[in-house]
Amino acid sequence: MTNVAVINYSPHLDYAAMFPDIAGSLQVFSHHELKNTGKLGRYEYVENCESVPYVELMIRRLAREKPFTHLITDNEYDLERAARIREDLGIPGQSSASALSFRDKVVMKQTASRTVRTPRFARLGTIVDLTAFIAENAYPVVVKPVKQGGSRDIVVLRGEEDLIAFSRRPWREDLMAEEFIEGSMYHVDAVLADGYRFVASSRYLRSCLGVFSGQNNGSLQLRPDDAFAVRLEEFLDRVLGAFDTPETGAYHLEVFHAPGDELVFCEIASRVGGDRIPALTRATYGVDLHTAVLRQSCGLPVDPPPSGPPAEVHGSVSILPQGIPVRAPGRPPFDWVRHYEVNEGLEPGAVTTYSASYLCFVIVSGTDTAEVEKRLLEAEAWLMENLEDLPEKVS
Repeated sequence: MTNVAVINYSPHLDYAAMFPDIAGSLQVFSHHELKNTGKLGRYEYVENCESVPYVELMIRRLAREKPFTHLITDNEYDLERAARIREDLGIPGQSSASALSFRDKVVMKQTASRTVRTPRFARLGTIVDLTAFIAENAYPVVVKPVKQGGSRDIVVLRGEEDLIAFSRRPWREDLMAEEFIEGSMYHVDAVLADGYRFVASSRYLRSCLGVFSGQNNGSLQLRPDDAFAVRLEEFLDRVLGAFDTPETGAYHLEVFHAPGDELVFCEIASRVGGDRIPALTRATYGVDLHTAVLRQSCGLPVDPPPSGPPAEVHGSVSILPQGIPVRAPGRPPFDWVRHYEVNEGLEPGAVTTYSASYLCFVIVSGTDTAEVEKRLLEAEAWLMENLEDLPEKVS
């Protein structure tokens, strides 16, 4: 009898719709409050779900009454906890060693370096480790937490002044340094299982780190028959060849296209890509990445991925929180705009805290990557020109 424990993060996933055949067998613990939960076997909103141990305690207690056949999560920060519970309770799925290799960026790069080029890197214990790394590799140097996501808390040190400024911050025990790689960045998003293979490649509109200097963030898809998309897919296979992977998995790979036409590994996660990636994938391919990986992780069937090229591809650009009170405009007046959304929960004057922060975002379509990029830039310019200033609050 199927009994599935679910540790959910996304506020948007509808498990009853994703699992209509076994909704009553799902025991869902959620970081965000969900809608349409009446048909679930169990549903509980847990405040600070990913950081409190309550969920792990409850899953273990529930397993005494009825063993779980599967444990699934959509959250990168729950991968290690989910793997640990699986191993302790004898549930199939990703192992703890595998989860660690996709979470700890030092272990990740050590693993990936077996099959592809990675930036030079080192784990940092003290500031002396950082100065030694700089002395050996020169500026610029990237410093970041080994298990953080969304470009949070990443610092690029470009010279001695940056180093001195960084040394005035409280030291963290979870840092690494790595070589700064010039070039554009691509991402590859995949769901792989026995008899199922879906891979889509895209290019970031700008560097993900650019959001911290005021650059709007975006992504645009490559056509799957594009020669560079084929090359990126081959790179994904080489990367995954170095990792211990579960039978069913979703992957979000980031790759630098460095000078000299070289592909250099950045990072890989064993989960569905965030930001607008799931929406862009649905728009172009009709594939829901979360449904595809979570259902197959429970041994359930899904529709096969499309076999032919799509009629059009898509891209998105997010307008950053401006740090001053502004109101997002209405929908851009272009017939190729496929979706427009305003972040209604954003406080006026909010600042950018991670790469997926947004005041509003737009999704556009086009016949190829070049047309999508042209339209993204046009939509971005229109949105920026039509932001409405709001009065500053008087304290």
